Amino acid sequence: MFEGGGVKGIAFVGALQAFEDAGFHWQNVAGTSAGAVASALIAAGYSAAEMREIMETRVDFHKMMDAGTLGRLPFVGQWLNLLFHEGFYHGDYFLGVMRELLREKFGKERVTFADLVMPKEPTDSEEAYLSRFKYRLHVVASNITRNELMILPQDVGRLGLDPADFEVALAVRMSISIPYFFMPVKIAEKPSKRSRQWVVDGGLLSNFPIQYFDSPPGETPPWPTFGLLLWEPTAGQPHYERIRSLISMTRAMVRTMNTAHDRKALEEADLKRIIKIPTGKYSATDFDLALADRDWLYDSGYQAAGEFLDRWSWDNYLAERQAVTAEK
Repeated sequence: MFEGGGVKGIAFVGALQAFEDAGFHWQNVAGTSAGAVASALIAAGYSAAEMREIMETRVDFHKMMDAGTLGRLPFVGQWLNLLFHEGFYHGDYFLGVMRELLREKFGKERVTFADLVMPKEPTDSEEAYLSRFKYRLHVVASNITRNELMILPQDVGRLGLDPADFEVALAVRMSISIPYFFMPVKIAEKPSKRSRQWVVDGGLLSNFPIQYFDSPPGETPPWPTFGLLLWEPTAGQPHYERIRSLISMTRAMVRTMNTAHDRKALEEADLKRIIKIPTGKYSATDFDLALADRDWLYDSGYQAAGEFLDRWSWDNYLAERQAVTAEK
């Protein structure tokens, strides 16, 4: 499970390299926001080395802030975007990049979740297979029209859409829709296309649902579940936000969304399967990071994952998970 955290998700690439160096291969992956990006690339078959090359040479982080024609008007452009399009930036550049990267792996223009179907394991119940293991990728988003968390693709079935036919890149675009920063994604509910659902960043409701792939109490997990958490130096401590305008309010919302949700639960949960990656001074929307800053985040992820794996063992993991489920 990969946490959300905007541009700080670069650290995931370093952590993934450490896991690959240790001989691990990912079975099912899930993520929120930046974690959804990393998860989608893993599900598509990208290695950590390929993801680093993409990060360093193929993605123009400045273009993530694609304000469009209206948004480029001096002084008032971004505010007009917010007024008429509910976000400072379109998110079209990101969507285009995701589509291109998926197209290169699958050789087709529109990659859907049908391209990520996994075979049913003999140990999977029908319910577990359909809800958690059928698709290699699971993307967390927030449906603010229905006031509910969405796990994509399964939950689009409630909107009259076919989960298997849902576009992977669009699901990830939904999950990165930081409120006010990126425009929300609006999808038409079937059979009546008049009703549109507004979908934004999954971190609004749950930035780190680590329990998603857990086996039911009493069952032995067939493989370990790991969580990758972006950890600020002051995480877990009270933080005061000075809010004086819509911009500072937005910044405070993003910070709260990417740090507060699920943290209380983590204080009481089993933390021994979670890799906490220090993210230093960087914020989720620092899209102007220099190459040296990106390298720092990458190295932080690699070091944190490497130190975690040095002390991790499958036998200890099983014992710890059985102890946790026995208490429930």
